[in-house]
Amino acid sequence: MKRTLLAVTLLFVAAGASAADLTLYGRPGFQGRELRANDTIVNLANSGFNDRASSVVIRDGVWELCDDANFRGQCVTLRPGRYASLRDMGLNNNVSSLREVRGGPPGPPGRRGDRSSRAVLFSNPDFRGQRYVVDGNYLPNLANTGFNDRAQSLRVEGGYWIFCSDAQFQGQCRTFGPGNYPNLPPALNNRLSSGRRISEQYPYNGPPRWTR
Repeated sequence: MKRTLLAVTLLFVAAGASAADLTLYGRPGFQGRELRANDTIVNLANSGFNDRASSVVIRDGVWELCDDANFRGQCVTLRPGRYASLRDMGLNNNVSSLREVRGGPPGPPGRRGDRSSRAVLFSNPDFRGQRYVVDGNYLPNLANTGFNDRAQSLRVEGGYWIFCSDAQFQGQCRTFGPGNYPNLPPALNNRLSSGRRISEQYPYNGPPRWTR
């Protein structure tokens, strides 16, 4: 296992040719074995570090850590900092996949699968629960996705989006720019049914304001 872990660590160091952006530790307080990463890991199963992380240091970027492979299950988004324990986040000895979600160079806008044009819906506040990724620019109806009227939080990874309470962009609509929204406004909480990307930059005279 030590040889496997060393090989994985060397792979990430060679790929990044610089100090790692994120380091997982096998024990709380940044103790125990380490795994450094500066790129996406969709499954930690082959690294010798699956379900073993108890603390993490993030040096650069905003990272998403999930308790299942392929960014499924419970996920937490973390900014640069030192996190001496993952227990309160529900991820102690549970991290199985990780990726940088913001802070890297964006790709050209508008292509399906391009991280810079995605929005991610979550079924619970604070980016918890099940996820639904909107990786195109046009989602007229969530009825057949299993996620209609379920979203309670949202992360916009690029561009400006309108999300609406009814299908076909009807009902109550709100505009969201790049960033994290741990709680949706009351008009859309558990009511979101459609959404679309409207612009790479905000097309109006000022930032969106939901209340006066």
